[in-house]
Amino acid sequence: MTITAELDSVTSSSETEYLEWHLRNYEDMPREVILKMDLLRVGHWFTDAALELASDALVKSYRLFSYDLMSMKDMKRKEHRRTPEWFAIRGGHLGLRPVIVQTTLSPDSPYVIDVVDGECKLLLDGRELCDVSFPKPLKYYRRSFEDGTKYHEIIAFGYFATVFRNCQYWGPDEECRFCDINVNVRQMKESRDFTFNTPVKPVSYVAEVARSIEQDAIDEVGYAPPIDFLISGGTILKTLHRKSEDDFYLEYASALKWGGHRRYINIQTNAKDKETMKRYRAEGVDCHHANMEVWDKRLFEWINPGKNRRIGWDNWVRWMIESVEVLGEGNARPNFVCGVELARPYGFDNIPDAVKSTGDGVDFMMRHGIFPRFNQWRREPGSDLVSQHEQPAIPLEFYIQIMRRYYESWKKYRLPFPHHDSVHPERRWGSGHATYDDMLFLNDWPNYEEEWDRGSREGLKACVTSE
Repeated sequence: MTITAELDSVTSSSETEYLEWHLRNYEDMPREVILKMDLLRVGHWFTDAALELASDALVKSYRLFSYDLMSMKDMKRKEHRRTPEWFAIRGGHLGLRPVIVQTTLSPDSPYVIDVVDGECKLLLDGRELCDVSFPKPLKYYRRSFEDGTKYHEIIAFGYFATVFRNCQYWGPDEECRFCDINVNVRQMKESRDFTFNTPVKPVSYVAEVARSIEQDAIDEVGYAPPIDFLISGGTILKTLHRKSEDDFYLEYASALKWGGHRRYINIQTNAKDKETMKRYRAEGVDCHHANMEVWDKRLFEWINPGKNRRIGWDNWVRWMIESVEVLGEGNARPNFVCGVELARPYGFDNIPDAVKSTGDGVDFMMRHGIFPRFNQWRREPGSDLVSQHEQPAIPLEFYIQIMRRYYESWKKYRLPFPHHDSVHPERRWGSGHATYDDMLFLNDWPNYEEEWDRGSREGLKACVTSE
C-alpha cells in the first residue's frame, strides 16, 4: 500500500489512528508540535470536572477573535467565562515536553480534557494521552477601575491590548473572510458577561493597567524586568475619535513604551510604507505585525478584499521588506492564517500546491529578514468563510508539511530566535495559537524543559495565588 493510500485509509478511521499514523510517518517532527496542531485543527472539550479544576485558572479573554469552533450562544455551561485562555500539555505515554495550546472549544472534538485520579488529563477517543496544566491569573486580574471595568479586559494575560474592538472593514466586500472580530464583539455584548463593551479602550486605562502589571513584577523580583506588550485592533479606514489609523494606534504605542521600563512594543496594523514605519519606530514600536493572512496573490485578493482594494498585494509585500530596514531583522512579524490556503470554494484543491505556495512565500520573506507567524485557522462559525461555505477540518498533513518548510527556511537564513525574554509564561515560550515558535524552541533551544520549568516558577511569583 502506498503512503497516500495508507493515509486515506486512516482518515476515515478513529482520531487515535489518524494521529498515530502521523506520529509514525513524521518522526523528524516534534510530536508535541503534531499533537498541538491536531488540537487546534479539531478543537477540544472540557468535562464538568475539568472546568471545576480550572476554576482558578486564567480565564479566556475573547480579546480579538473567538478562536472557537462554536458560537457563544451554544455554550450552555457558560464555557466562555470558565475555560482557561490556554493550557499546557506534557508527559504521558508520548513523553511530551511542555507546550502551550490555546483553548479552542468544540463539543464534537474527540479530544477531551477530564479529571483522572484528581489530576487533569487530555484524552483522545477516551484514552489518556498526557498531563494538562492551566495558567494562573496574574495579580492584576483581581483589580477593577471605579466604573467596574476589570483590568484584565483592558490588557489580557499580561500583555495583549486590543485597543479597538471592531474593524471598519465591514461586510463581505471588505472584511477578511476568515475573521470574526465584529461577530465576536456582538456575541460578547449579548452574553453580558464582560464588563468592557465600548469599542475603544481609553489610553489612560491601558497605561494604568500596564503600570500595574509592571509594578507587580518589580515587587516580586526587586527590579524592572523586560515586559512585552502587543497592541492590536481593527482597521481604521478614515478616522476614529477624529484620529487617523496611525495617530490612533501610535498614541497607545507611545503611552506603553515610555510609561515604564524595559518595554518591548509589538503592534498589529495594516502594512505601512517606509516613512510611516520610521514614525512608528520613533514613537516606540519595536516589532510590527503587518498581518497579510495568506501569501498566494489570487487568494489574497479573495480572502482579504478590503486589504487588497486599499493596499494591494504588491504594496503589502514591498512595505514588509522596507519595514525590516527600519526595525531590523526579525522585527517584522506578519501573521498568516495557516490553513485558509485550502478553504472552499476557491482555495487550493490539493495539499502539495498549498504547501508550495505558502512555503515559497515563507522562504522569500525570511530571505529578506521578515519573520512570519502562522496563526492556525480555527474555522469560527461567525466568519464569512464558515457561514457561507462548508469548511471541513484542514488535514493534519498540510500543517506538518508547512511547518517543516518553515523550519527549513529559518535554519537556512539563520534568523534570530523569537523574542521571548518576558515575565509572562506565554510570551517566554512559544505561542498558544500556533506552533511557529514551538518548532524552533523544541528543536534548537538548549535545555528546553529546564528553561521552561525555571520560567514557570518565575511566572508563578506574579500570580494571584502568591498573594
